[in-house]
Amino acid sequence: MEKVKFLERDLNGKKNKILLKDGFVPAVVYNAKTESKNIMLDTSTAKQILKNATSTTILDTELDGKSFKVVVKEIDINPITEELRHISFFEIDESKDMVFSIPFEIIGISPAVKNNLGVLVEVMDSIEVRCKVNDLIPSIKVDISGLEHPGQSISIDELEIPKDMSLINDELKNETVLTITENQEEIV
Repeated sequence: MEKVKFLERDLNGKKNKILLKDGFVPAVVYNAKTESKNIMLDTSTAKQILKNATSTTILDTELDGKSFKVVVKEIDINPITEELRHISFFEIDESKDMVFSIPFEIIGISPAVKNNLGVLVEVMDSIEVRCKVNDLIPSIKVDISGLEHPGQSISIDELEIPKDMSLINDELKNETVLTITENQEEIV
């Protein structure tokens, strides 16, 4: 994605509806120093961010001639109209460790599922890690091709997590990411 241009925003609160009608989406940029800037961006750029950005996508941005990197922290969508209402960004300090939520990516085909012996159940879809932005990866791969029988599972400690990343909660290292459960018979 090309550099995202942010614009300063003066309208706040209920006046944000005016921005939305004018083709802009209100947003805010936070940083680790607890500073925040009210900004706005054009609707087409905001929709592109909604479509393509994940919790690990780093965006190059510009505001008043100053360039910096951000990640998307929260996107607010109207549940009825599905209109994009607000985006929260977090400014990255490239010299410090940050917390990121990294999704799991399932790869391979489980023989248990392929042979209709069981059903794959995802217990967790992501994990929070601490790392520098340069060490960030888009996902952690979970290979399910070794799951041959119901009852088998894969836990976090079995995954290849890069050495530059550390789990936020070490107690989770034995937690199950996914498992194969037995097929259930439907009683008619």
